[in-house]
Amino acid sequence: MDIMVIIGVAIITTFLVLMVKPHKPEIAILLGLGGGILVVLLFVEQLQGIIQSITQIAGATGIGGDGQGGANMFSALLRIIGIGYLTEFAANICEDAGNTAMSKKVTLAGKVLILVLALPIINNLIDVIISVLP
Repeated sequence: MDIMVIIGVAIITTFLVLMVKPHKPEIAILLGLGGGILVVLLFVEQLQGIIQSITQIAGATGIGGDGQGGANMFSALLRIIGIGYLTEFAANICEDAGNTAMSKKVTLAGKVLILVLALPIINNLIDVIISVLP
């Protein structure tokens, strides 16, 4: 998708939100949410290409499913990336709605979930390092 279309949707949504917000703040929040979802939908196809590329890299490097937890590691990496993006998106929506406290809580929850998913990867990395050391 052309970046100009995405930028156009974002700018139009921003102007609409700014025009509606003083009169109907609840409608402005919905407009912002709808515009954000539309922007995400405009680049979903590129995400599929990225996932395919990561899958090929994982297969070539052996983390894609070597029978020793590689598939789990690859799945965890994809989930970590997804959680990061979704957390950012949700936190920005909360922030735009004027709820900074909720935005910070969503961000904290995302960080905790990412850490939980990353711990097995960190443990595997430490095991590899220990096995290489003399």
